Amino acid sequence: MSDEEDMAPAMKKSRVFYGSLEEKERERLTLEAASSAVTGNDAVKAGIKAGNINISSGETMEMEERVSERQQEALAEFERRRRARQITVSTDDAEVKAGLRALGEPITLFGEGPADRRERLRSVLSVVGPDALKKSRKDEDRAKRTHDECQQTWYHEGPASLKEARLWLARYSLPRAMRRLEAARAQKESLEATKTIRQQELHKSLR
Repeated sequence: MSDEEDMAPAMKKSRVFYGSLEEKERERLTLEAASSAVTGNDAVKAGIKAGNINISSGETMEMEERVSERQQEALAEFERRRRARQITVSTDDAEVKAGLRALGEPITLFGEGPADRRERLRSVLSVVGPDALKKSRKDEDRAKRTHDECQQTWYHEGPASLKEARLWLARYSLPRAMRRLEAARAQKESLEATKTIRQQELHKSLR
């Protein structure tokens, strides 16, 4: 060794301690868990305060599928056309007009033909239902039967005063009617006799 090496101070070496690090590791993990819990709670509180986190009471609400009004109208129109295709309408134009009249619709429109009229009846029935025409016809039949019953002749026994009044009318009217008929026959015979005389005179003048 040289003189310079002998004069240099000696370096202190760090001591190495051997043993279990379990206690130190447990302390470190406990500190990390505590700090993370505090940090997580603070973050949740900050999110609730800002309105980004909404904690409910556990109640649930069923969400309905909302369809726009245009889609509902399109579906309703499609369903109406499907029902219209399934409705059978008579090909007799008179029956079609009667059906329209029973439903309170105009019998015919300007420039409308039998096919258009039949299609219009089918369209109306698709809206009000095919049973509406049957119900309307039943109501018409019921009203007709009621009208016929009101017009039906019926008899009942009248009081004695009615009988006396009719006998008085007969005694008053029948003799006068007989005299009028006799006068009419006499007038007719005289007219025929006068007509015969005139014809004879005409023949004589022609000779």
